[in-house]
Amino acid sequence: MDEGSVPEDWKKSNVNPIFKKGSRSQAENYRPVSLTSVICKVFESLIRDAMVKYLEDNFLIGDSQHGFRKGRSCLTNLLSFLDKVTGSIDSGDSVDVVFLDFAKAFDKVPHKD
Repeated sequence: MDEGSVPEDWKKSNVNPIFKKGSRSQAENYRPVSLTSVICKVFESLIRDAMVKYLEDNFLIGDSQHGFRKGRSCLTNLLSFLDKVTGSIDSGDSVDVVFLDFAKAFDKVPHKD
């Protein structure tokens, strides 16, 4: 860490295809999962925790951010959203909501060079 570099062995991973759905004969129906060095994952976790703590301590991350934060999840995000919407409706305000599904956007893996 003092040198600011990652050892070459830590950069290597075994990529395993995990089946999602559809035909098993088509590559786009699999999700790649990389198995990396355990020590690398530990350092990754330590760095992530330090970064999140810095962001929270310096009020650089919004309260509405629920992903990757301790004590928060999709459920807490949904409950917070529901509370705001029902509060607005109870106050007589109108509420417009747009839902976007980005799931397919993150499933795209280029299979050609």
